[in-house]
Amino acid sequence: MRRAGRRGGRRRGAALGAFSAAACLAALLAACGPASNAASGGGAAAEAGGNTVTYAMQPGGLATYIFPFISSFNSVADNVYNLNDFQYLLYRPLYWFGKGTNPYLNPTLSLAEPPTYRGNEVTIHLKPNYKWSNGEPVDASDVVFFMNMMFAEAPSANTPGCEDGTVPADCKFWVGTTGDGLPGDVSDVRAAGPDVVTMRIKGKFSEAWFTNNELSQITPMPMAWDRTATGPSNCATSISSCQAVYNYLNQQAQSVSSYGTSPLWGVVDGPWKVKSLNSQGDLTMKFNNKYSGPVAKNHITTFIETPYTTEQAEYEVLQDPLPGQTIDVGYLPTVDAPVPPAGANVGSNPASLSGYDLSAVYPWELSYFPYNFNNNTGQGPIFKQLYFRQAFQQLVDQEGVINGPLHGYGKPNYGPVSGFPVTKFLSPALAAKGDQWKLNISAAKTALLSHGWEAHSNGPDTCEHPNLCGPGVKAGQSLTFTLMYATGIDYLESAVRELASNASLAGITVKLDPEAFNTVTGAAFGSGHSWQLAYWGGWTYSPDYLPTGDVLFSNKTLNNAGGYNSPTNNALITKTLEARTSSQFYSAMYTWQNYLAKQLPVVYQPNNAILMETISGLFTGPENTALTITPEMWYYRT
Repeated sequence: MRRAGRRGGRRRGAALGAFSAAACLAALLAACGPASNAASGGGAAAEAGGNTVTYAMQPGGLATYIFPFISSFNSVADNVYNLNDFQYLLYRPLYWFGKGTNPYLNPTLSLAEPPTYRGNEVTIHLKPNYKWSNGEPVDASDVVFFMNMMFAEAPSANTPGCEDGTVPADCKFWVGTTGDGLPGDVSDVRAAGPDVVTMRIKGKFSEAWFTNNELSQITPMPMAWDRTATGPSNCATSISSCQAVYNYLNQQAQSVSSYGTSPLWGVVDGPWKVKSLNSQGDLTMKFNNKYSGPVAKNHITTFIETPYTTEQAEYEVLQDPLPGQTIDVGYLPTVDAPVPPAGANVGSNPASLSGYDLSAVYPWELSYFPYNFNNNTGQGPIFKQLYFRQAFQQLVDQEGVINGPLHGYGKPNYGPVSGFPVTKFLSPALAAKGDQWKLNISAAKTALLSHGWEAHSNGPDTCEHPNLCGPGVKAGQSLTFTLMYATGIDYLESAVRELASNASLAGITVKLDPEAFNTVTGAAFGSGHSWQLAYWGGWTYSPDYLPTGDVLFSNKTLNNAGGYNSPTNNALITKTLEARTSSQFYSAMYTWQNYLAKQLPVVYQPNNAILMETISGLFTGPENTALTITPEMWYYRT
């Protein structure tokens, strides 16, 4: 549900999902170290390390907001950088995802055992060993605290005009709100015991969907946060008290420079605490010696995140650090990477980085950019024409981008579910067909001319026959569009330039508008309708790890940046979410994918690998496609 940078994001989910949802850019490494070097909890093993790692963030990535309950007013913070690379290190989500190359539930690193279902009731058993840094247990009341605040921040509970459950831009609500999801789909959330939470799910539902996309969004909150400026409150037991508690915590979270000294934010259940953070995103974290989860022996104890404005700026430091500047874990821009040999996952490391080890990982994400179907400058009706979307997709040279600026480190997308990394989620029919919309400029041009557009030697095509151009398209209207894109990623800039060139050969003028990542996602997931095309990178499936469509393509989700709306699509998504058995679920999910792949609701772009450079001797564990990182498992080999 989050927007990806180069990579993806959400905006519940993107924007960087959203964000982002959703595209996102953050570097990633992770999971756990070998059992022979693992320890549980703090103590001597946890304190044995004394080493520091400096982790380079990719362009657009930085920590900005610490409170793990983000409202729609703070949606710019809802991205993989701020969540996966910051909040999750301090405050653990109820369920952890990512098992090596699979984006599946990881029971070992979760705060709770896998949920159990009996009819419409779900039961969650928290593990008794986890504690907050103030000594209190992470228990059922901490989960209910989060859920009560979610109920309090639902659209129907606050801003006038939002009572019907809709989510217009001027309604304040928890950024995770969706039409079919939390919090409206549950009731009777309660602590059935110190370590047991139960909740009743309304209506029909898929157990897989509820576990992977609903429970995955919950982050237990400590009782130390159940307060206002005047003293302790009782949001954990009374929803009516939660609005004041939220307002207080949100206000406290505005002071980034105080994160390292705040008694509120110092209460953590994760392995890390903030030592310092400035407005530029320079973040230093220290190991939480009271952390009770898995850690590696002799693990690092200081974790520093350093932001960069461009890939090349980071790459220059990686190659030739200035005094006081070091990078222990960074990334290699694909445009500077040696092409890997046929069949290999990764090529050789550049000679200038001989002191580093190179690895490649493909995040669990979908790279795309949306059309603004609600555009109010005249282009919206054009985007609603299927023939146009088919023609425009045929101007995207995914293989050219992969073999060109990505230097072989990419995989094409051709439907609403990513085909790589390989999972059980992709429709077998789509996997067998592959990309049905490969580069074909001639076919794109023919399609436009056959639908009432007339070519001109000195400019874009214009609509000469409105009855053929499609409903809402006016006579004389030209195929001229503005594509706003996030700067700082070399391959992405090359890709949009090539798209604009291909489009010009088909009679379409694409004006490129380079902007900062947050500017692009802010426009795409904001309340304005003037933007036309917006490319930030894509969407990372997190924390909605099951790509069922409700997060990105439903008419009820905020993450549907372009406002795509199809009754058939909505109905097929609903069937997926309501399928009870495993066979019914996958059948419904594949049927939905097969339909939407033909509708092209967005412009698909290739997924690209993240090329990680890790200083020789530092163990970071296997790469994690879910983009969660666990630096408490990192250590220097001796």
